[in-house]
Amino acid sequence: MNEHAAASVKAWEDFCEQLKAAGAVLARPATPQDDLTQAEGLRKLARMIRMGLEATLEYANTRHPEVYQLVTPTTLGEGETSDARYYQTMIDGSRSYVLSGERGDAPFIEFTVYAGKIGIDAHSAQVGAITERELKVDAEGRYEIILSPEQHPGNWIRTTREATCVFIRQYAHDWSRTVGATFTIREIGSDSLPPNVTLARVMAALPRTAAYVTRSSAIWAGIVDQARQAPPNRFVTFPAKDHDESPEMPTGHRFASGHFRLQPDEALLVSFAPAQVPYWGVDITNYWFEPLSFPSHRSHLNNRTVTMAGDGSVRITIAARDPGTGNWIDTCGHREGMMMLRWSRTTLPVPQIATQVIKLDS
Repeated sequence: MNEHAAASVKAWEDFCEQLKAAGAVLARPATPQDDLTQAEGLRKLARMIRMGLEATLEYANTRHPEVYQLVTPTTLGEGETSDARYYQTMIDGSRSYVLSGERGDAPFIEFTVYAGKIGIDAHSAQVGAITERELKVDAEGRYEIILSPEQHPGNWIRTTREATCVFIRQYAHDWSRTVGATFTIREIGSDSLPPNVTLARVMAALPRTAAYVTRSSAIWAGIVDQARQAPPNRFVTFPAKDHDESPEMPTGHRFASGHFRLQPDEALLVSFAPAQVPYWGVDITNYWFEPLSFPSHRSHLNNRTVTMAGDGSVRITIAARDPGTGNWIDTCGHREGMMMLRWSRTTLPVPQIATQVIKLDS
């Protein structure tokens, strides 16, 4: 065995050994021990290996960046909403790029530059962002955004040396009737072809991927654990000040969240009176912060898909089976999980949300 083969074998063995630590999240005292939660947790750890490798290896060449779909039905777990489509590209903030494509007709879109990626890096902070409100689109429906340290006319996001990725979110009330945007990115002034993969690059990516699996699974499980310490079946609104000072959060959103815990014969009634705002949506997730029905909407409603009462109020039923009253969010066999209200593109306060646990048969 020559030196290259020896290095490869050692890198793989070290990677497998490092991955073992991630499994500790399954056995923590706070982690539910039922079959469904454990199955979803074990599946998430396996899925996260792929997610980590995409960010640290497959799409990590910042001289030849690519935009890729980050969230799919099998790569999720950060409390995503079924109304959004998520994309990502890795960059070097000291260099200059042009990000372009067709705008599409999703009513809401966000291009956000971050210094650090949650889970991949120790810290994440927003560097700059452009939403549909500022984005300039030409007569043919195309856009172009410059990402660079130096100022440019038109669509421009200033980057810093610490900037590492661009996160793209598109939101639509009904994706079956919506054409999404397209994305192409290139470094300005570079016309070289991507090089072949090297052993050094793969060896550098493996420990970062293993660390991502361990760190990210613990981060999001910790967020859920914190919510579970409060009384269940209630929504708590994030204070606007706390949200604005949380740099990893997306642009233009407010949140209310809580933790549901129901018996099979129980339902949670969720009632509020929403103002006329561009967008709001209610999702539920499992313990691992994975949306239960991305993107099928079985466990999600928004201000276009919900049926409102005559007085403009909304009543949603979270339950294991359809009670036949409309506005049903399916728990998909889960006895507990997270629930979240997104309240977006408005400065109006998040409405007060009333909840009540009742018997399904009633």
